[in-house]
Amino acid sequence: MNDDSELLRRYARERSEAAFTELVRRKAGLVYSAALRQVGGDMLLAQDVSQGVFIDLARKAGELADRPVLTSWLYTSTRFAALKALRERRRRTAREQEAHTMEEIERDSAHEADWEQLRPLLDSALCNLAEHDRTPILMRYFEDQPFAEMGKKLGIGESSARMRAERALEKLRQALAQKGVTSTAAALGLAISTQAVAAPPAGLAAALAGGALAHSATMGGGAGICAKFSNFFAMNKVPSGVFSLAGVGAAGFATAEVDAQTGTTAFLVYSVCFGVGLLFTLISALGAHVLGGHGDIAHSIDTGHGGGGHAQGHAEGGGGASDMPGFAPLSPTTIATFITSFGGFGMIYAEIDATRSPWVSAPLAALSGFAVAAGVFWLFRTIFRNTQASSEGRIADVIGCNATVITPIAADGVGEIAYVQSGTRYSAPARADDGAAHPNGGAVRITRVVGSQFYVTAD
Repeated sequence: MNDDSELLRRYARERSEAAFTELVRRKAGLVYSAALRQVGGDMLLAQDVSQGVFIDLARKAGELADRPVLTSWLYTSTRFAALKALRERRRRTAREQEAHTMEEIERDSAHEADWEQLRPLLDSALCNLAEHDRTPILMRYFEDQPFAEMGKKLGIGESSARMRAERALEKLRQALAQKGVTSTAAALGLAISTQAVAAPPAGLAAALAGGALAHSATMGGGAGICAKFSNFFAMNKVPSGVFSLAGVGAAGFATAEVDAQTGTTAFLVYSVCFGVGLLFTLISALGAHVLGGHGDIAHSIDTGHGGGGHAQGHAEGGGGASDMPGFAPLSPTTIATFITSFGGFGMIYAEIDATRSPWVSAPLAALSGFAVAAGVFWLFRTIFRNTQASSEGRIADVIGCNATVITPIAADGVGEIAYVQSGTRYSAPARADDGAAHPNGGAVRITRVVGSQFYVTAD
């Protein structure tokens, strides 16, 4: 027999409606009972809450398929959905619940009156327990699972499952005692098993499954969007990195609007953008892609003294502006800055109530990212311009300087010269301007610079 996780995986991967319907049939009692308790016994409202929970389960099937136990997630989701429904009902719901409670108190026995004292406090006490304590209580006392089956699902032995359930029940009893509900652990377990679980109305499981499947098909889901993006990018041979970023964004924002409980999907998209952008920026900086070689005239620097004469000359070729690297608006640095800023500001806006919606936080994050990227572009462009002007000035000062051949320059060949500028001795590769040979130690004069190549003539 397939377990719950296997059924959900079949639905997530194969879109098997039969598997999802079977899973809903198994869990409808748990969800409906929890909803019914938390909305004060309003059966219609409990059905609405249950429907919302299973719609959420169908939409998040891919994320939840690897969970070994779905019980705790379903219970917590039911809790959130019920609280939201109660807030919407406000005072009218409270008055109806109070009237319903009074009628039951007058009708029920003394034992059932104790349940009336326990019912409004049970779910809040359960939610305050840690998940590893709440899960065995739900599995044992709400779903009536044998200890052997619990141990198998939790990855522990039967006796360990029994001990874990008993310890968790004792913690729940202590929590309820602090709220004025006194009982033994055995009596509490019996009350929960006999009173807390209500059979769902006939046909409710089928209706819940049908509604969830219909809603999931209408929304399309993130998986369908990712598949369409994959086909498009494959046909147009778009790089895989661009597809990955677009796929994450499309899938995330397709589901973000309907994530009414926590809004974590949008926050996850922002986190991924922030992490990817930051990592790319660090790799670019370490690889020196931003401030690469500038073709400057300074090569290896030797210590030395002396002076050099200067004559009129001009700079040519790569030593001037043509060799300076540009800084394009769509350079990797500005793109990485935008992605990082988009993710960072998106996480901030997603935590603010006024901007929590993805349709508000995303445009604000994009504008903030553009602003930061524009600032970075302006900063680096200014740095490059200043560096270019400084380089051109140094090249102009070198033209006409006297130099000494330290590696013989063959005819039409390349050697090496040394020259002194501002009290510092430099060396650089050199050619004869007229193609003549120059011996080691010969005196020459620098006539022009092309890129990193110096041209000289006999002094």
